[in-house]
Amino acid sequence: MPTQLSYGFVCGFCSGYAMRKVGQVGAVVFGMGFCALQTLSYCGYVQVDHSRMKKDFENLLDLNDDGKIDKEDIDILSEKVMKVLSYNVPGGSGFAAGFVGGIRSGR
Repeated sequence: MPTQLSYGFVCGFCSGYAMRKVGQVGAVVFGMGFCALQTLSYCGYVQVDHSRMKKDFENLLDLNDDGKIDKEDIDILSEKVMKVLSYNVPGGSGFAAGFVGGIRSGR
């Protein structure tokens, strides 16, 4: 049992750490893309339909289809992610604890 808990914790910690880093890189890429798109729009090279982009983005993130993005949607997303990442991992509770620890330490 301690081996399974340790294995699950280490896998969870590493996964959480990696998810945090990927999220940070994703935020930088998204931000740079937005800046580039706004610059091209400002210079007259492209025309951006921000209202359509906002609608599509909200539809993508509204997981419970209630018309708004709120804590319930975040809870649904986190449950789905944890279900996928902890599938068939021995010591699943250790994985969850390690995942949270990895997310928090990846600063």
